[in-house]
Amino acid sequence: MKNEFLKDQYGNPFMAVGVQAHNSSTGTPLIQKAIQVVKEYGGNCLEAPVYWYRLEPEKDRYDMALVKGLIDEVRQAGLKLIILWFGTSKNGHPNYVPEYIKTDSSTYHVAQGPDGALVASLSPHCMQTLSRDEKAFGALMAFLKEYDGQARTVLAVQIENEIGYANTDMDYSEEAQKAYMQEIPDCLKNIVLEDSGIEELKNPENLSPWRRQFGRYAHEAFSAWYHAKFIGQIAKTGKAIYDLPLFTNVMVGENGYEEAGLCYNAGAAVGRMLDIWKAGAPDLDMIGPDIYNQNRREYLRICRRYDRKDNPLFIPESPLFGEANAMNAMLAAADYGAIGICCFGAEHALDANGNLKENCRDMAVTMRTIANLAPLLIRYRKTGNIHAIAEEEFETKRYIKLKDYHVIAHFLHTGQAHLGYTQELTDKTGKDKTKIRGRAFLIQTGECEFFAGGAGVAFDFIKSPNVSDEKSYIHMGSRQWGQLNFLTVEEGHFEDGRWIVDFLRNGDETNFSHYVLDGQVIRIRLNPDVGQQ
Repeated sequence: MKNEFLKDQYGNPFMAVGVQAHNSSTGTPLIQKAIQVVKEYGGNCLEAPVYWYRLEPEKDRYDMALVKGLIDEVRQAGLKLIILWFGTSKNGHPNYVPEYIKTDSSTYHVAQGPDGALVASLSPHCMQTLSRDEKAFGALMAFLKEYDGQARTVLAVQIENEIGYANTDMDYSEEAQKAYMQEIPDCLKNIVLEDSGIEELKNPENLSPWRRQFGRYAHEAFSAWYHAKFIGQIAKTGKAIYDLPLFTNVMVGENGYEEAGLCYNAGAAVGRMLDIWKAGAPDLDMIGPDIYNQNRREYLRICRRYDRKDNPLFIPESPLFGEANAMNAMLAAADYGAIGICCFGAEHALDANGNLKENCRDMAVTMRTIANLAPLLIRYRKTGNIHAIAEEEFETKRYIKLKDYHVIAHFLHTGQAHLGYTQELTDKTGKDKTKIRGRAFLIQTGECEFFAGGAGVAFDFIKSPNVSDEKSYIHMGSRQWGQLNFLTVEEGHFEDGRWIVDFLRNGDETNFSHYVLDGQVIRIRLNPDVGQQ
């Protein structure tokens, strides 16, 4: 995947901003509800599953009607589609495999726990299961190439869903335990896991190779390698048929006390196991964390782990609602260069009358902001020109020090706002747009040009003095160096990457701070000649 971005049908970078339908929605009227929510959130794509048991209702008989119908619905809505392949694993469980798989456990092995009891996860050690999943996935990719290869409605395909073992740290079947005693692959021998405790091992020569290399995480590393190889083989086959971006999503490991099989699915591509997964599944373009963690410290820790040179940050699932989630997503997009953010459970965002629920307002504003500024988030990704402002508790304003300007971001709900007379201060539900926890992007696009987008934030730009200015104190205290140092202030939007002006602010609408409300975007051109008389 070149330049770390998904691509549209013209080969242009595409930032995925959207929602994910519920698990059983594909092929039902619920998809139209999900499409409505994409638009309510200002998004550009829908994530929706396709099911192995529907695609292959009988062994070796494939039916693509469900897939075709899904593509047609999304294409007609003018959106892009990310397909989720619900194959061997849905959250570690084989819910969506065909009946011929479910009814033949002697051929398609289920994993075993340490007590010998069966675990509700198909084992990645079973080559028969891999062969059947690989063949069905290949049929899907061939259909996508034939039916959608030109239009490119489908942006990418997710392979499996939160794969891993539920309720065990590894497969304890005879087949798996035999593999556990074999030498580890050469590509893993330079991987060192933090806090593995290998330096404390006594008589390591008596231990399995996995224990000697990975210490206390030996079982998890072993499970991660075989799950990665399983998905990696499916990805390799799919890529050879149709070179679309492929990824898998992850039940993150930054939960609870962070032990595999207890706090998350064992063998998943959690942060601790990413190096192993990258070695085992090189044909995956990215590995995406499903982040439901509201705590900002945890959220940013996850972003840091998945934002790697070999792994652009893509968040396939995040909550539909919540103030904390709405703030964190801004930071993911700006500070960690996220190339896509989607929210799970689209249909749940609508009330009985088909209107967006009040508790979804915060996330919808954030998603609209990200979508509205997507062309600039793409262009200036990781250049240092993008600044995210996400209001913290007890915070009333934020200072941003730039090369030529002091910038003060005020959070509108904490004090009186002077916004002029033409701005509509209530949304369509009657809610005051200023009474929202402030969040915004400030993107510098030129020496004296800035774009701002977000909600509940107002900016003051104060010109920094020249090093030789003997009257800097006087100059910086004047309105000419502060609120009135602009050339133009425009409200607008982007169309096909071009900035379109919807409204020009001046007079009362610019005599105070430059504000953004409800996900809107403004362009601010400051005056380089503020005068130094």
